[in-house]
Amino acid sequence: MSQQMRPYLEAQADCVEAVLAAHRAPGHITGGTVGPRLIRFFLNPAPHTRFAAIKHLADDLALALKSPSLHVRRGEEGVILEFANPTPRAVDFLTLLPEVRPLQPATVLLGLTDEGAPLLVRLASPDVAHILVAGTTGSGKSALLRTLAASVVLGHAPQALRLLCLDPKGRAFRVLTGLPHLTRPPVVGVAEAIEALHSAVRMMEVRDRRGETPEAVPRIVVLIDELSDLVMQGGAAVSDLLTRLLQRGREAGIHVVAATQRPSAAVLSGLMRANFPLRLVGRVVSADDARVASGRAGTNAHLLHGRGDFLALGGGEVMVRFQVAYIAEKALQQQLTANVGVGHALHLALPTAPLKAEM
Repeated sequence: MSQQMRPYLEAQADCVEAVLAAHRAPGHITGGTVGPRLIRFFLNPAPHTRFAAIKHLADDLALALKSPSLHVRRGEEGVILEFANPTPRAVDFLTLLPEVRPLQPATVLLGLTDEGAPLLVRLASPDVAHILVAGTTGSGKSALLRTLAASVVLGHAPQALRLLCLDPKGRAFRVLTGLPHLTRPPVVGVAEAIEALHSAVRMMEVRDRRGETPEAVPRIVVLIDELSDLVMQGGAAVSDLLTRLLQRGREAGIHVVAATQRPSAAVLSGLMRANFPLRLVGRVVSADDARVASGRAGTNAHLLHGRGDFLALGGGEVMVRFQVAYIAEKALQQQLTANVGVGHALHLALPTAPLKAEM
């Protein structure tokens, strides 16, 4: 937290306590966190102050804080008040990466949580295995996929982790062309995408038949931009192949990471959606779209700010808000030129501390 931010936070904390006292629901701000997009205050209410009373005052508190909205929820710290950071900041991937080095294999760095901790995801975990990325145009889906790809190629040797990129738009993965981490050049056409998925399924079957463990062979991440578009163009052939990879791929070291605007039942089967244990949800249009994208109600994903503001939703009730660590295509190209092909690999790790953020 910058020194310039401290007077603002102290004034906002005083304001919260004054509003609560005026409505006979006193409480004391005991601490908080400042994230890239969100500020959290931890409130210790007086013994006679009911949680429902504080929640009822959310609009009054937001008005006093000059914030568009304020969310009230329970947490380990007590009552948590969440409101927008008036000076949101970008998270730079290349600046964040050295902070989490050295790291374990098969792990990717995605961004910074609103508790100020790096969000790292271990692909080999049963609670991850495959990732569904959802959000409307401008939410930052393609930027997130580029960040994930950067984590793979800058953090792992090709012998450990490789990429199969399917990109109907032909733009998301072009910077990766020619890298040794790619199983083949980025796939654009539907016919080639179907053939590539067939190859991935055959590889899965061969590894199963031979009893090869993911530790003995390179893991493969199948990156798909615009999943719905690919499924609609490829029809049952694409759906069937993807479903097989989602059901059996993890044991063979194959992981699917797919992005789409809205993973509705009209496009993706229930079986396909059920096999994405981890969902990364950006801004969506409505509360109903938020429920469809996240697979649960009450996430408020329609209130996200876009431009890399995401929720990570794993098993159970775990939900982490984070800002995607951004890396421009030109910056990634420069970094690849400097690092790839010289035997240098940054090994990414997954912490086990409170959602630093294990997913």
